[in-house]
Amino acid sequence: MDRYRRIERRRGMPLPIQLLFAAAVVVLGGAILWVGSGQVGPFVSSMAGGVGSFVSKVGTVAGSPVPTAAPDVPDAPSIQAPDQPYTNEATVDVTVNVPPSVAGVEGYTLRLYVTLPDAQPALVADVPVGPLSAQVIPGVALADGRNDIQASIAGPGGESETSAVATWILDTSKPKVSVTSPKDGSRVTKSSVTIKGKSQPLAAIRLQNDANGAIATSAADKTGLWEAKLAIALGLNAITVTATDPAGNENTTKVDLRRGEGKLTVSLLGSMYSFKAKKLPKPVTFTATVTGSDGRRLKGATALFTVSIPGLESIVSGEVRTGADGVATFSTRIPAGAMPGSGLATVLVNSPQGGSVTDRVVLSVE
Repeated sequence: MDRYRRIERRRGMPLPIQLLFAAAVVVLGGAILWVGSGQVGPFVSSMAGGVGSFVSKVGTVAGSPVPTAAPDVPDAPSIQAPDQPYTNEATVDVTVNVPPSVAGVEGYTLRLYVTLPDAQPALVADVPVGPLSAQVIPGVALADGRNDIQASIAGPGGESETSAVATWILDTSKPKVSVTSPKDGSRVTKSSVTIKGKSQPLAAIRLQNDANGAIATSAADKTGLWEAKLAIALGLNAITVTATDPAGNENTTKVDLRRGEGKLTVSLLGSMYSFKAKKLPKPVTFTATVTGSDGRRLKGATALFTVSIPGLESIVSGEVRTGADGVATFSTRIPAGAMPGSGLATVLVNSPQGGSVTDRVVLSVE
């Protein structure tokens, strides 16, 4: 009869110890999973809530993938505003400064919006962001009047906020310009005169006197009023006034001023001044040119000529009136019998407005 060895089975761990051991394994695995996922806080709170809560949350963590971070929305760009908003050009080149973080990066575009008065913004350009921080968008069309322009950056994370507004104002109209003082055709007596006028506000004003080449400049104020002091020559002064508005449009007007010396004047000239006694008689003509106190040639003045020659009786004209050119003439003959010596030709002029003036020239007989 065979002998059999009794096989004795080892007694297993008590059930409470087995349960405790299993819970420890679960906790250790959960801790590793939570730490790997960066969720240490939930691990601690789960442990505080008991093993059941812990196991439930471990299942949730194990079944949830780690989320991928969304792309950032880029910062807003900025537009280089013009030195002054007015222009008479129908298109402009707009320079935009893009954030350095997106310059030259694929997937980003630069958008340009134009807003007109009482209208919604309109997208006028959508171009890839270039490699440089400063990007030029050429040939942006402007509408008459105010154009408010803004820019934004669009990318994988969405569209940025729009930039601050840069304004262009399209103005193609010539500015109005007028002279209010002195009036056209006025008479002046001084060597310079202050000219006043009105134009478009902030327009640049340039005055040029054709009589002496004098130039003066000024600028219209916010109400359009301007004034400038200009040198004036004797006689007629044709003055051109040019106004240039902030957009570069020009317009001109003209004003004529006459300057006199402030007194009546006459200039006497003769066709001959020297005579030979042996060759007398000789014809001679005297011309008197009369200018009024305003610098204009004086029409309707009366001139009386007298010619005195040694050895002869004085020759006296009748009253001769000046014509529209302010000129009076007297023609006579120097008779034979004159003696060698000096004589005079004189003229006395009386103005129709009152006042008189004289002039004379020396004659000689050889």
